[in-house]
Amino acid sequence: MRVYRPDERAIITVAVNGSLPTKEHTPYVPVKPAEVVEDAVRCWEAGASVVHIHARDHDQRPSHDYEFFAECLDGLRRRCDIIVQLSTGARGRIDRETRIRAADLRPDMMSLNCGSCNFSNEAFINSPQDIEFWLGRMKAYGVQPELECFDIAHIFTGLDMVRRGLIELPVQFTIVLGVEGALPFTPQNFMHAYSCIPDEAMFGVIGIGKYQLPMLTLAAALGGNVRVGLEDNIYYAYRVLATNQQLVERAVRILKECQRPVAAPAEARRMLGIKNS
Repeated sequence: MRVYRPDERAIITVAVNGSLPTKEHTPYVPVKPAEVVEDAVRCWEAGASVVHIHARDHDQRPSHDYEFFAECLDGLRRRCDIIVQLSTGARGRIDRETRIRAADLRPDMMSLNCGSCNFSNEAFINSPQDIEFWLGRMKAYGVQPELECFDIAHIFTGLDMVRRGLIELPVQFTIVLGVEGALPFTPQNFMHAYSCIPDEAMFGVIGIGKYQLPMLTLAAALGGNVRVGLEDNIYYAYRVLATNQQLVERAVRILKECQRPVAAPAEARRMLGIKNS
């Protein structure tokens, strides 16, 4: 079990848009590249070091539009030093090449889903062969993976890739709880997942919906990194819509109350082992 150090720096990731929230759900979700850039810059000013981005089409539907990613990446690199993490996630049947195509833009990071699970009324398929294919493409372009783990088994898949030399430490294992159809959030589930991650690796958390706040608080207390944002939770409080900036600001306050300094992007790059700049 890792030892809690109250002065351990924490990395805040903001997932600004995701694939599901639209302007009909909340007017605050950015769905165009220019909106993503502006929102991410505000979150960077508030304390976020990493921005996680999904592409959308002209009807706000999830996509893997290469130009969307390229425009966001270019705009952010012109404006600030926030770490840009592009999503490889997908709802529906999208071929594995499309999901990783944006790796050649050389973003700082990309998400690497470490296994399959259910998402509400559909299956989220990430085969072992595809996971290694995506990882190989990331390594070819110097992109640092973030290991997203929706189940305990996904953590062990990540550990096996570390053991086989496919992934180098440091790397972040991100515990994802509360997705409908996947592993639910309970303190017991959280602590079991947490206990499976070795001390040499970093851990982060993603809490879905109402579980974003308790998971953020647990990670703050236990030395982890945190993700907030409208992809995972559109509310600040019961029936009160949030902005991404508000969610980042709250994360900063909670971390500071736990005596956890917030890592600046340059510090976060060193912690995460990011080679692209």
